Amino acid sequence: MSEEIQEPNTSNKLSTKKSLILGCIIFCLGLLIIEAIKINYQVTNKYGSWGHYWEHVRLNREKPNLAEELDAARDAYKYTVENSVLYMIRDGDYVESVTAEVVYDDIRSAETTAERIGSWGNLDKAYVTVQLDTSFNSIPDLDKCNMLLKIQDEIEHNLSELYYGSNYYQMFEQYKYQPRDSIEYKDHYLWIEYTQRCTFTAGTTEYSPGTYMFSVIKNNRYTIYNCRESHGEVVKLIKYDTGTIEADGSWTSDSEKKKSKDTTTTNSSGKKDTDSSGKKDTTGSSSGSYDPYDVHDYDSADDFADDKYEEFYDYEDEYEDEDEAYDAAEDYWYDEY
Repeated sequence: MSEEIQEPNTSNKLSTKKSLILGCIIFCLGLLIIEAIKINYQVTNKYGSWGHYWEHVRLNREKPNLAEELDAARDAYKYTVENSVLYMIRDGDYVESVTAEVVYDDIRSAETTAERIGSWGNLDKAYVTVQLDTSFNSIPDLDKCNMLLKIQDEIEHNLSELYYGSNYYQMFEQYKYQPRDSIEYKDHYLWIEYTQRCTFTAGTTEYSPGTYMFSVIKNNRYTIYNCRESHGEVVKLIKYDTGTIEADGSWTSDSEKKKSKDTTTTNSSGKKDTDSSGKKDTTGSSSGSYDPYDVHDYDSADDFADDKYEEFYDYEDEYEDEDEAYDAAEDYWYDEY
């Protein structure tokens, strides 16, 4: 009788033990799942993805000193640019010397935290100064613009070859993570970029040529021309703006100064000087007739057209383009003056 009573107890004990074991297994699996979720969150939140994380592991294993090597390659690039012949001086090009300087203008705004890797930028700015003979100032502005554009094109081509052919750029391309277009550098994601600028000086005059604009600076006064280009060459310069470079480096247009002065004069007098019909008073002109474009304020058709061709184009309907408006402005000066 006692044996029949013990059998159910033994079966219950085994069932209870199995339940405990199964509960422990489920509990441990739950802990593992929670820990896996936590790790996944930490990795994806900091590195962006598991792909970025494994890239981080690979680079640390293969290139533990990558940051130091990249810095050394960058310094070598800077030295090469500053000591290379960027332009071959030729007879008749007025060039006396060419000097270059590479400035590191790095961006270090987004820092790395425990939760996220920051983003840095290495920005290399190549500044080239071309010193010209002062006799360059005496040639026509159109010839100046075309000559300087050819010199600038050669310099910029050589600068590009030095940058993209440097060990610095090649190393970055080799080890960058493609989806991000950046490299892991000192526990940050690093992107790189470079810019270039040529400045031409002849005595106290500074020139900045461009395909669309040409500027001349002398004694803190600037003149900007719009360029008309045809078949790769500038064929016409049209004066766009003149003004003053202030002590703080800002540029103030003469037209803005004139507007400000006219506004001040109008406010102080309470009214503008107008004739009885409300039109501009032109009694000072040689003809005494209404002169909406102030033609008698200009000594040449070129000066008048440089300043007024945009008004002709904007307010007259018969001109198809700005060149036609410019020619019409010149004709207007000859007719009225």
